[in-house]
Amino acid sequence: MKCKTDSGIIKISTNPTSYLTQVLFWKGYKGFEYSEIFEKLSKKISSFIDIGANIGFYSLLATKSNINIKVYAIEPANGAFAYLMKNIFLNNFENAINAHKLAISSKKGEIEFFEVQSNKYPYLKHTLSGENNIGTKTTSRNFISYKTDSVTLSYFIKQQNITTIDLIKIDTEGTEEDILSSGFEQIKKFTPIVICETLFNTTEYKLENFFKKLDYSFYNHKVSKNINGLVKVNTIQRTKDDGIRNCFFVPKNKEHYISEFVIDKI
Repeated sequence: MKCKTDSGIIKISTNPTSYLTQVLFWKGYKGFEYSEIFEKLSKKISSFIDIGANIGFYSLLATKSNINIKVYAIEPANGAFAYLMKNIFLNNFENAINAHKLAISSKKGEIEFFEVQSNKYPYLKHTLSGENNIGTKTTSRNFISYKTDSVTLSYFIKQQNITTIDLIKIDTEGTEEDILSSGFEQIKKFTPIVICETLFNTTEYKLENFFKKLDYSFYNHKVSKNINGLVKVNTIQRTKDDGIRNCFFVPKNKEHYISEFVIDKI
């Protein structure tokens, strides 16, 4: 499919099991999560680590909006990684996006990884689910497991000789804090903005404590019919479950990067 953005057209190889590309097709890219904010933010930065890149949408969008950006796309799932590579080549982004078939976790070595198989489309070689994980979900869907290489975030940054990190997007089905903790010293050093999915009564407490240690500010992404922006909050912990929420964790020295997206509480 061709995804039209304000920065140009992104070509995306996909299949019917991808919820992401269903949303892109029916609602346009601005109807998916925080894409509009992300596109504008990408123009201001020079380096981006995409942890849980899936088929590469955010890596592609970052590169399309800023051809000078350096992107590291990390994805351990066999199916998603195969499509990630296709999409990098489709858009001629081989020189901008460094793709790595790895799991980032709290240890270096091999870990068990769980990938969804489609019951609806059994003839497809790959299922492009966003629910692939390292053990946080194993029964809710038709999962298969296999061993995959794993490194810590600290090890990855050092191995790749990364000298600056402006932005990290992380979506790893509940293991976000473990992964970020494995690169604590590098995050403290480089002070990246971190965009992270948060789950009610599951990951919020750990993530909040992690970023409090770094003196980060918290912004919740809010979207409705007429509003798409960031609301600054003192805590990301909720009293009731209103679904998955994306939060922007922002160091004080980079708050000017997101100032144009900040809105009053609604």
